[in-house]
Amino acid sequence: MEALEKALRWAEENLKADYIELRYENLRKTTLALKDGVFTSFTGKLNRGVAIRVLANGAWGFASTSDLSNLERKIEEAYKLAKAAAETKKEKIELAEIKPVEDFVKSRMKVKPKEVDIEEKVAHLRELEKFLKDDKAVKSVQIRYEDGGGKKLLLTNEGTRIEWDYNYLYQGTYVTGKADGKLAMARDSIGAVDYGWELMTEHEPNEKVTERILRKMHSQLKGIAPKRGEWPIVAGPIVVGIIAHEALGHLAEADLTINSPFKDLIGKQIAPEYVTMSERYVEGGFGNDRYDDEGVPVRDIHIIENGILKEIMLNREYAHKWGMEPNGHARAESYRYPPIIRMRNTIFEPGDHSFEELIEDIKFGYYVVDFRGGQAQLNSAFQVGVQEGYVIRNGEIAEPIRDTSITGVAIEALKKISAVGKDFGLEVGFCGKGQTAFVSSGGPHMRFDGEILIG
Repeated sequence: MEALEKALRWAEENLKADYIELRYENLRKTTLALKDGVFTSFTGKLNRGVAIRVLANGAWGFASTSDLSNLERKIEEAYKLAKAAAETKKEKIELAEIKPVEDFVKSRMKVKPKEVDIEEKVAHLRELEKFLKDDKAVKSVQIRYEDGGGKKLLLTNEGTRIEWDYNYLYQGTYVTGKADGKLAMARDSIGAVDYGWELMTEHEPNEKVTERILRKMHSQLKGIAPKRGEWPIVAGPIVVGIIAHEALGHLAEADLTINSPFKDLIGKQIAPEYVTMSERYVEGGFGNDRYDDEGVPVRDIHIIENGILKEIMLNREYAHKWGMEPNGHARAESYRYPPIIRMRNTIFEPGDHSFEELIEDIKFGYYVVDFRGGQAQLNSAFQVGVQEGYVIRNGEIAEPIRDTSITGVAIEALKKISAVGKDFGLEVGFCGKGQTAFVSSGGPHMRFDGEILIG
């Protein structure tokens, strides 16, 4: 884009900056919200602007603007902020070196959301609502749909020039049910950056979403309260994923690692040798990309490899601090924010056990399939609500449970993983860390023989 190139040349000639980064976005977003037959939101919005980040005298300055008529003035503003910040910093920021990249990242979508008529999107949501409300126990349905598409562009004074044909879509469904005086709520989410409208027609059609969310709801309506205690727990892929993301993944984000238990555990055995946890490309992953927002190629990493804590997520600043190679984890929500270290697809790798082998010798325990809400702390302590779970009795899945959660300290629970399934599952969603990022989490079924409390 000529205006950005011109502004960057001006900055290189007139400012004594170590690094200059311009990120341009031109994205059109559509949001639909349907609640019990009424569309409560029906909006189209254009997000267009430039993020400007300048490193000068060892400090960052950041500015953003939707006015492209005077980019030089905004670059100078960011430069002055960096110089002012430098006077207050004891430790100067340096960036790990990278090879400048020139590339065009083409969308992998077959049918981009912008190519689908709004009438088809409306019909899709109405059909999903109808399928759900055909169940007499369903009392309320809310569906939120969002898609976006357009261009992203990154230019730096180091020579990086990357353009993205950027697209995504997301759907969140929430159901309230009632039967025999009991209330239950169930949620479900799907989304993609590599699949287009084919996500809704091929990979996650309304029939499949309906079956899944009604199963969650009815398991609660029919469920009993579990016995509080530390029983053997078999966690399904979605619960395994939330533990990977919330309780462990944040500890492996380098800006948080320095204040977490992981700081002193790198290179040490923290789990059995058959446990590996990764941040990597996943087919259908919501965090997939080729480059991050600093122009660094996204690299698959093993946070835990064969039980040993090996790698953490880095941007260029923290890669220099840790003396490591950047691995593509600098992400910004939009041009209004500077990039920070974020997860993408955080997963446990499959093992070699069948589901039957995981449960066959459990006389009494629990199978937790899906979660509803959760929180974790930097010491890896977590609490996760369970929206679908079952009793395991004499090696078989028995009655469902309701109104419960699981708690534990993930670093301790890792040591109690006794078997890892050979299957794999994934859930998509959003992660908040001052900014919102598209993420996925998942893994195989896993068995924990201790250190997780249910009830």
